[in-house]
Amino acid sequence: MTKLNYPLLERKWKWLAFTMFPLPFIILGISFIASYSIPQEAVSEIIYLCWALGFGILISLKEEVEDEMIHSMRLKAFQMGVYFLMSGTLAIMIISSIKSFTPFTEWFSAYAAIWLLHTYIYATYSYLKWKNSI
Repeated sequence: MTKLNYPLLERKWKWLAFTMFPLPFIILGISFIASYSIPQEAVSEIIYLCWALGFGILISLKEEVEDEMIHSMRLKAFQMGVYFLMSGTLAIMIISSIKSFTPFTEWFSAYAAIWLLHTYIYATYSYLKWKNSI
C-alpha cells in the first residue's frame, strides 16, 4: 500500500482560518462606509470564498499527533464530505426544480460548492475526532 504524503499546515495557521470568517463582513462594511458599491452577485461570492478558505485551512492543519488513525479519519471525512455535497446539490436542484421549474439556480456557484464541501469535511472530521476521544 502506498502512503500518500500531502502537505499539512502548522497549527499556527489556525488564527488565519478564524480571521477568514468575519473578513467578508469587514470588507462589505468598509465598502459600504466608503460608498463603493459591490454588485449584488459578488456579495455572496465574497462570503462563500472567505468561508471556504477558512474551512480549507482548518481541515489542512496538522494534529498534535499525526498517526494512521488521523489519516484514516481524514479520508473518511473527505469521503463523507463528497457524499454530503452530492446529496446536498441534488436536494438543491430538486427544490429549485419544484419552485421554478428549472434545475438551475442563480445563487449556487463554484464558491458555494467549495464552501459546502469544506464545511462538510470539517464537520465530519471534528465529529470523528470527538467520537474517538470519548
